[in-house]
Amino acid sequence: MTRPPPDETFYASPDGLPERASVGAVVLRRDVEGWRVAVVVEPGEERQLPKGGLEPGETHEAALHRELREEAGLKAVRLVADLGVLERQNYARTRWQVTRYFLGLTDEVGETPLEPGFRLEWWPLDAVPPLFWPEQSRLVGRVRQNLERGAYGLT
Repeated sequence: MTRPPPDETFYASPDGLPERASVGAVVLRRDVEGWRVAVVVEPGEERQLPKGGLEPGETHEAALHRELREEAGLKAVRLVADLGVLERQNYARTRWQVTRYFLGLTDEVGETPLEPGFRLEWWPLDAVPPLFWPEQSRLVGRVRQNLERGAYGLT
């Protein structure tokens, strides 16, 4: 069952909402046609960037590599840039999500994700479908524009 998409009210922080630190990534893979972006399809057919919460004592980088294995089946992703922090309420509106995003590169196509019901899709960077969370779509667009300008040292 597909949930209604979040609206702009998810980006307002009500007083007293507990914070949850999380981490996510725009993971790119280059093939003969150009750059492709890793998109995780969660149960309910919601397309999102791979992401998840930090466990106690875990660094952002360690948590990200764990989440990439669990949600996308990716084991060898090289982090090349810190893309900053995006904040919003979680879908249940019970926590304030503070998510640090990274840009990652891989040569992998990915194995079966460890999370039941998850699957990995690779989309051309200029044709990524709308993602469930609007801020993730905006982030992918920003990465695409930066790549076109020669950012991140990638050609």
